[in-house]
Amino acid sequence: MVPLEVSINTVQVGNWALLEKDGALYAPEEALEEWRIEKPRVVPLVVRGGNWYPLRSVPGFQARMNAANQSVELVFSPSAFAATRLSDEAEERPAVTPAEPALFLNFDVNLSATRLKNSATARELGFISEVGYASQWGLLTTSFLGRNLLAGNPDTGRSVLRLETTFSRDFPEQNLTLRLGDGTTRAGTWGRAVYFGGIQLARNFGLTPGFITQPIPLITGSSSAPSTVELYVNDALRQTSSVPTGPFVVQNFPVITGAGEARVVVRDVLGRETVIVQPFFTDSQLLAQGLSDWSIDAGAVRKRLGEQSASYGEGFTTGTYKYGLSPTSTIETRAELSPSVRNIGLGLTQGLFSKVLAQVALAGSRDGSGHAGYEWLFGLSNDSLRHGFSLRAQGASPFYAQLGLDPQAARRRRESAASYSYNTEHLGSFGASLARLETYGSKPLNTLSLSYSTRVGERSSFTVTAAQVTGAVRNNSVAATLTVPLDNRITIGGNFNHHGKQNDAYVSADQGLAGDTGLAWRVLGGARNNAAFSEAGLRLYSEKALLTADLSASADQQAVRLGAQGGVVFVGGKTFLTQRVQDSFALVQVPGFADIGVGFHGRTLVHTDAEGYALLPRLMPYQVNTIRLNANDLPINAELDNIELPAVPAARSAVKIVFPVRSGRGALLRIVFDDGEPAPAGAEVDLVGDKDGFFVARRGESFVTGMKDSNKVRLKWKGASCTFDVNLPPGAVDDIARIGPLMCQGVKR
Repeated sequence: MVPLEVSINTVQVGNWALLEKDGALYAPEEALEEWRIEKPRVVPLVVRGGNWYPLRSVPGFQARMNAANQSVELVFSPSAFAATRLSDEAEERPAVTPAEPALFLNFDVNLSATRLKNSATARELGFISEVGYASQWGLLTTSFLGRNLLAGNPDTGRSVLRLETTFSRDFPEQNLTLRLGDGTTRAGTWGRAVYFGGIQLARNFGLTPGFITQPIPLITGSSSAPSTVELYVNDALRQTSSVPTGPFVVQNFPVITGAGEARVVVRDVLGRETVIVQPFFTDSQLLAQGLSDWSIDAGAVRKRLGEQSASYGEGFTTGTYKYGLSPTSTIETRAELSPSVRNIGLGLTQGLFSKVLAQVALAGSRDGSGHAGYEWLFGLSNDSLRHGFSLRAQGASPFYAQLGLDPQAARRRRESAASYSYNTEHLGSFGASLARLETYGSKPLNTLSLSYSTRVGERSSFTVTAAQVTGAVRNNSVAATLTVPLDNRITIGGNFNHHGKQNDAYVSADQGLAGDTGLAWRVLGGARNNAAFSEAGLRLYSEKALLTADLSASADQQAVRLGAQGGVVFVGGKTFLTQRVQDSFALVQVPGFADIGVGFHGRTLVHTDAEGYALLPRLMPYQVNTIRLNANDLPINAELDNIELPAVPAARSAVKIVFPVRSGRGALLRIVFDDGEPAPAGAEVDLVGDKDGFFVARRGESFVTGMKDSNKVRLKWKGASCTFDVNLPPGAVDDIARIGPLMCQGVKR
């Protein structure tokens, strides 16, 4: 048994006791585990109840012994080491912040006036609104549409219609969402989305932000010494990591769809570089191996949405299920059942050689009259850095039945499309596409389109497109667009479009927002349908609403439209005007402090009102939102433990965040005991009724903050305490009063 200082591939690994027997070195099992060496497949030597393995059985073994300093340098080949996996640590799902019951109302109101040539002015008032109630039980919403409220159009008449009413509840731990009421079915690869009223239970991976559903490519390599690994994806550096000696696997590959090339540069401590080039392929339509996605729907088909408040047809049940068989294979099945439709199908999404994604599907049906039908689908696609193509063909028999398909509508016989795009490094991007639509009983419709786009100068771009339609309808068109970004968020552009015998040409200019609030504008002028026309618009964004104004004028028509979008929220006994409630939101309280900026992600979005409340919109559901106060807005006498607090809201729900702030003046108190000497350093001082504490420093002085005009101060020392009154002299909040000596009676030194 020989105690030695051991180094492995030039890296010191500490002092270990090795065993020498018949000229061979043996290492204990725990040493191999510590060194990340794979155990040799030999019978170990048992010594003192432990397993010892001969190092000469490890691949690439070399040893250089130094008896003078009792050390040994061991060398092994990279294949002898256990693989290092470079992967992101699995983040724990953050606990959802308890929901604060909240009622909100979104509104989008438009008032327009249109005057046609030789006609009276027509006025129109309409709106779209949404009412929602969010609580710990879920979210209930209902939306309405109002049209022609001024009765200016006798053909349509005044109407207020209900659009959709839905109750939804999320189950984040299971990635499930339950919906009751109006909604849409999942389309699937070959199906179609259908409006319906009923119940839906579906997988929802959006409840776990950052969760990746598609297969992640694995990049492998090895290092002969501790090294730095740089990962380049399509010649762009994506990440840098450190790895020990041995093989490694890059599992935290950035999410990219399509085909590409990964280049791994391994640089060891001696500066030696090894470059590994590995192609990869993945696609968002594939599911990771072993992952499933599904949806179950049951209810009645919704008809004439936007025309009637409650028109429902026949009942039905549907189900969709997808499963990742392997990193390159995903299978899907879908079934529909109703009194007039029985439909079932099977589909496969498969990654093929040369980085091509293939899709095939076959579905069969039987309608209420007993007619059988079928539908088929075939597609190929490729998306790489330089070029991409897609081929897709889909057809159906005359009696193919599908949920939501109008029996009186023309039946699709075959639909096929092909496209190709190529991106050059300096000459721009080229694209071409073909499509053909065939229906039973009608002439086919063919389209051919070509496009080209390129950069002009450093920031400008130019695009030209040409299209030809033949068959049931014939038409040709050519369009060209030039976009030139300028400073101060101003963009100017020009557009020309020739279609049929008409020409449209105009120039435009617009200015965007510098932040989340402010004024944006646009102007446009030119010719439309061979006649002059012009447009202008203003957008005023504030913390509470969006106001719009638009004008348009031509020889035959002049129109003006005014709009207002926003929301009203009732939460925590308070009422707020805010922008439309589309995401989650927070009721933020900074007690007693008005006009304090509140926001997140480095932006101030709202300010507190006179009572210290603010409604903060745009929070991201099921993620940690760090809500931050603008410290520059706080007065000098304000004290708080943290200007940032986290919030994890549920979808479109409210949370309450309170920043406890201490306010008051500061004073330097000089305290003495009965003997007239200063209170000892380290004695504790606090304001009666206040949780914060202070300490006595040198000369019996203690700096106390958060003081009012009249205060009771308590000093504690060696288990005894005394209380005395302190009255502050008049002064500003940032004036530091010096008071003393103050007598602390009854406390022994």
